[in-house]
Amino acid sequence: MGEAGNLSFGYWVRRRRMALDLTQAELGKRAGASAAMIRKIEADERRPSRELAEMLATVFALHGAERNTFLCAARQPLAVEALPATPPEMLLHSSLPTTPNNLPAPLTSFVDRTHDLPAIVRLLQRGDVRLVTLIGPPGIGKTRLSLRVAELLLEDFPDGVWFVDLAPITEAELALAAIAQQLGVRMTAGNALTREVCAAVGSQRVLLVLDNCEQVITAAPAIGELLRGCRRLKVLATSRIPLQLYGEHEYAAPPLSTPPADALPADLMTYEAVELFVVRVRQHQPAFTVDAANAADVLDIVRKLQGIPLAIELAAATLRRETPASLAASLRETANWVRTLQATARDLPQRQRTLADAIAWSYRLLEPAEQRCLRRLGVFAGSFTLEAAAAVCADEEDAAQTGLVAAWLESLVDHSLLVRESGRWRLLEMIREFARTQMSAAESHAVQTRHADYYHRLAPPAVSAPAEMEADYHDYVAALHWMIAQGDAARAVSMCTSMVWFWETRGYLLEGQSLVRQVLALPGEVETQRRIDLLSHAASLFWQVHDFAGATAMTEQAIAEANTDCLPGALPSLYNSLGRILIEQGALDRAEAALRQSLTLARQVGALNPGFPVLQLGEVAFARGDLAEAARRFDQADALLPGDGVQLPRAILHTDRAELALARGDVTTARRELLQALPHVRTHVRRLRYWLVALAGLLLADAAPARSPLAAFEFLAVEAALNRQGAPISPLYQPLLARRLAQAKTQIDPETQAVHWRAAQRWTWQEAVAKAEALLLDQA
Repeated sequence: MGEAGNLSFGYWVRRRRMALDLTQAELGKRAGASAAMIRKIEADERRPSRELAEMLATVFALHGAERNTFLCAARQPLAVEALPATPPEMLLHSSLPTTPNNLPAPLTSFVDRTHDLPAIVRLLQRGDVRLVTLIGPPGIGKTRLSLRVAELLLEDFPDGVWFVDLAPITEAELALAAIAQQLGVRMTAGNALTREVCAAVGSQRVLLVLDNCEQVITAAPAIGELLRGCRRLKVLATSRIPLQLYGEHEYAAPPLSTPPADALPADLMTYEAVELFVVRVRQHQPAFTVDAANAADVLDIVRKLQGIPLAIELAAATLRRETPASLAASLRETANWVRTLQATARDLPQRQRTLADAIAWSYRLLEPAEQRCLRRLGVFAGSFTLEAAAAVCADEEDAAQTGLVAAWLESLVDHSLLVRESGRWRLLEMIREFARTQMSAAESHAVQTRHADYYHRLAPPAVSAPAEMEADYHDYVAALHWMIAQGDAARAVSMCTSMVWFWETRGYLLEGQSLVRQVLALPGEVETQRRIDLLSHAASLFWQVHDFAGATAMTEQAIAEANTDCLPGALPSLYNSLGRILIEQGALDRAEAALRQSLTLARQVGALNPGFPVLQLGEVAFARGDLAEAARRFDQADALLPGDGVQLPRAILHTDRAELALARGDVTTARRELLQALPHVRTHVRRLRYWLVALAGLLLADAAPARSPLAAFEFLAVEAALNRQGAPISPLYQPLLARRLAQAKTQIDPETQAVHWRAAQRWTWQEAVAKAEALLLDQA
């Protein structure tokens, strides 16, 4: 120990790495850090965290006093001189593991899980942990992860690291014999095998890696006996089911990190799922890279496969005969894609030849009732509640037995076939596809009908809080598609009407339009009032994407049907909607006529708050430049509109008043109105854009000189994020937006604009809202 001279910690790390013949990237992978971090450590620019120092010590094969010294030196510069001074040229040979082991040599490279690997290693290095079970669904990579962990722990268990593959074992009582065989223990007459194994292991520091424990789960008590009889033995097990032994530490092996849908091509290789895909493709296409031409397809592939290593490896193998584009299309369009991904390697076990084989391995371990439950859960398009599961999974005689369904769900979670998250459950995409293939045509029809019945009952009223539909949105859509396919016009109209407000507020305008057209084209009797409701609400989807002809035709059709069937109560709202459509087109005279008709009818029949048409008459006046008349109308609307709750009219009113104040040069009033509008615009992407245009006017008019460029950038960035939501801005606001965008761009150099614009492309709508709020609150 000890070395003279000016030895820095970074220099010592570099010498040790070079002696081990590792690149900075390779060391980073093994230690769960980036190559950039290793570079900074070696340059003495950064010190490793405690966790990273622990992993570096493991990779460097440091033990006992040397390990403690290294950990101290990592945090305290004065301790560097005490680091081991083993000649660098000797380190490579002296650090090679000498622990007896039978770990199978890897045939392919390991794509390190930067979080999981160090976490599991640390867990097994703890003195109070004796049993760790890696839990996870089929194909998640439990075996490979356990072997990599075992490699890193060879020096921690000098008496042996032994791998036992239990996959070929079909009888639980043979599991202990397989363990004994790998340990070299021979049974002698009159002695129990457990006692023989305990006697052989004794007080040795041994690690047992038990792979595929799920099919011999009843042998788990024997593992517990071994742990009690061998005080320095530790077990790392892999299983799709917890062993449920005292002292067991479960570690749920997650999918590989997967890029978001809007990830930039340059960032894809930083995600584990993409890295694994590329590494495996290069086994047969050495020159393969992710580039601008294939980035979108690679992104689609790994996202569809949800970071499941087996699925990714099988997909990579198909690129022997396919292109990334054709594979991505196949995964999108093929109903039973789980069976189409097949391995070409002849030496893989049957359960790893296809995704379907891997899942079927777990499916066969379920009880018949659990199998039936899993099959039926395949109908869900997204996550679901216990009540939803009971509606589709329980047979009629079990309809009230929610507790029984809950037990099935828990069992499926235990078998790693179902994911529990925040009071809801979710199937991985590959398991959902498998489950659907297990249903007969008759069972599938019955289950889809139950599913549609449940979501039809659950659907909130039209123009209700969109948050009520958020979590179940994909299942609402699936239920609506089923109703359309069955020609169930009445319920499809009802469901579609419930969904329009969600499509509008969330910016799903094109999807909503498509479904509305399909529903309106269905033959069959539908109550006139219900049909009018759908036409009225759906027209907003059309004019918001500037299909004014479609929106006008729907509204005029609804007016005609209301007159024909003598439904005067529907007319005020319909004329108010027509006024909105005409305002959006700049047809101000016709808009005023429609709105005055709406106001007259509203006062006659009382079916609409007159504040709605009055507010829009104020917008007509504002568009004409009559600021006094606009202010009068806005004040009238303020007195008439409801004051409680979050509502779209209030968002419009306060945003319009802010623009009016800006037109008068009154930034104080504009700021106050925008603050009042804020609670009402958060959940409506289109109104948020109008609000943002007004906010830009305020920022550009009132920002301090030092703040003005930053305000301009943030406005541009938020606008870029919101522009992706598919909600075109009104022709009335387009000149304002264009003028303010141009003004903002003059305050920032083009390079800075491009950098921040790219950053904004990654923002979710919610993040854009938060940025917009921060802009205003910073001005308040």
